[in-house]
Amino acid sequence: MSKLHKTLLTASAVLLGLTGCGDTELPETELATTQQGVASATAIPLPIPACSGLPDTDGDGVCDVVEALLGTSPSNPDTDGDRLNDYAESFGFGGGLDLTALGANARRKDIFIEADYYPGQQPTQAMLNRVITAFSKAPVSNPDGSTGITLHVVVDQQIAAADADSDLNPVWTDFDKIKAKYFAANRAPYFHYLLFANRYNGGNSSGISRGIPAHDFVVTLGFIAATELQLAGTLMHELGHNIGLRHGGTDDANYKPNYLSIMNYEYQFYGFGIGGLNNVLDYSRVQVAAFNELSVNEGAAFAPAGASTEADLAKISGLRFNDAQVTGNASTNLDFNNNGVVDGATYSRDFNRNGFADVFPASQNDWLALAYDGGGQIGFATAGLTQDLGREELYLVAPEKMEPCLTVPERDAR
Repeated sequence: MSKLHKTLLTASAVLLGLTGCGDTELPETELATTQQGVASATAIPLPIPACSGLPDTDGDGVCDVVEALLGTSPSNPDTDGDRLNDYAESFGFGGGLDLTALGANARRKDIFIEADYYPGQQPTQAMLNRVITAFSKAPVSNPDGSTGITLHVVVDQQIAAADADSDLNPVWTDFDKIKAKYFAANRAPYFHYLLFANRYNGGNSSGISRGIPAHDFVVTLGFIAATELQLAGTLMHELGHNIGLRHGGTDDANYKPNYLSIMNYEYQFYGFGIGGLNNVLDYSRVQVAAFNELSVNEGAAFAPAGASTEADLAKISGLRFNDAQVTGNASTNLDFNNNGVVDGATYSRDFNRNGFADVFPASQNDWLALAYDGGGQIGFATAGLTQDLGREELYLVAPEKMEPCLTVPERDAR
């Protein structure tokens, strides 16, 4: 049993004993042996015995008096808005999996991933830490007063050589054969499933998500000698699709110059310069005003929109346009055409390579637009969590409509 779990149980019992409410005899919960990153336990029954007969306004199995102790909302079964309900994040659940032992927090957003891998493709902790750190620094507020998202990546097991199809083709048919054998069913309502594989559908795509938002995704860079940064960038890019982001943020239009996100192909393998650090992986943390390809002004660079400021833009460098990194920052003196000088006159440039002069709409702050529901599959196993996704359709982009993500040139293949 995790220290947090024990503390919550003891505190709940003490509070209820002092108030004279309920039964303070809580069951002893024993943590089973942990193997391959699985934290299994006999979770507290739902509803919590100490809550018997007490008001539970939001119906999440945690009575209002215990919610007050925990600092969770008595009127919202998912206090932190990550689609994992307060009971599951505070006390585990009855499917044999204890989320609290894995670090879940009902007052801070959590995302859980199980990652399995082909022989020779086990992800390094250093690579994973690039993405974990990016989420920890997300400009997202939590009910506990912190900022950031806790990303839990459980590297589980290697796929047996006999099951490691060198080409997942058709991708989701072959993927499902592996998932059925290697992904624990009790994780399904809480974990995304990631597979590090070679390639899919006979192409050189770096990866694909099973829709937007989604539950499953693959990173398929096993056919090249991928760098740590390329792997981390692709993991974060495909996870971005899993949590509701598109190549243009709100649409599928790629290479928008004013969309400063790893979801933009310009940055998937490179990241940004932020706060003096290079190759930082990040979704867009700023809103950038509309941008006209016919009126490029290097001195003025981009303009902020919404709650973003010039100071916010000035922190972002390492910008890339038309496959080249340029000097300057997002706020001023940005060498859009990479000719080595800051041009005084305005000019036109085809940033998205479509042969037309486009006006790109203002871009979004990605971190404030995430969808945590996994395409309707995350968080619905526990009573009390509404299934309203806040949108009319299950997917923003259905699985069959997904196009292959960034294609690696054939020259880079092994």
